[in-house]
Amino acid sequence: MPGGSDDSRLVAAALAGDPQASQTLAARLLATIEREVGHLLRRRAVGRGDAREELRDLVQEVLLSLFERDARELRRWDPARGRSLDSFVRLVARRRAARLLARRGGSSAVATLLAAEGEAAEIEADDQLLADRLEGRSELGVVLDGLYAEMGPRDFELFDLLFLEEREPQEVAEALEMTRGAVNAWRYRMRKLARRLALSRLGDTVSPKRGESTRDETRAQPRDQTRPETKDQTRDD
Repeated sequence: MPGGSDDSRLVAAALAGDPQASQTLAARLLATIEREVGHLLRRRAVGRGDAREELRDLVQEVLLSLFERDARELRRWDPARGRSLDSFVRLVARRRAARLLARRGGSSAVATLLAAEGEAAEIEADDQLLADRLEGRSELGVVLDGLYAEMGPRDFELFDLLFLEEREPQEVAEALEMTRGAVNAWRYRMRKLARRLALSRLGDTVSPKRGESTRDETRAQPRDQTRPETKDQTRDD
């Protein structure tokens, strides 16, 4: 596997328009994307019919997303921030595949988030209804995109571990050096955001809870105030 400096030179050449470098880079990243998407499909138990075809389609979608629009996604990789190219591509693969799977319906991360255990039974039943109606109208992917637009780097990490890989909150807290309470607080805030986005998509088809509005309030609170608190505040995301 190429090292960081080799990857940096290869990416730079590809972004400069070198067709041979672009082909080499695509071949270099293909195995990484296949492993990540395959892992996601196994965890989510989706994929009907030919699972190999499902995997192949998703891998191609992810690979194309890195190079489309003048490689805008690939240009976001900055080795100076400490994330390797493989780590960056795995993250892109998880997010892109999750969006595609959500748009296709089924057991998506958004439905999992909305139907997650809450503090009261009536909340759980109400939010399950939201998830069902979103799925019926093929709106889960739109809500997922809205969630992604509001997330920072640590939010992406938490979302992936909790709702894509479906790890236990305590396991996630230990992996990210957070308290269990901080993880639970983040889940609660993210669920409220998902609910507001869902209500804005469904309009009046589901009545909001007392004190809530269907108005889009997702940007009312600055993003840096919604970041989860960690044990080590100086840790580089």
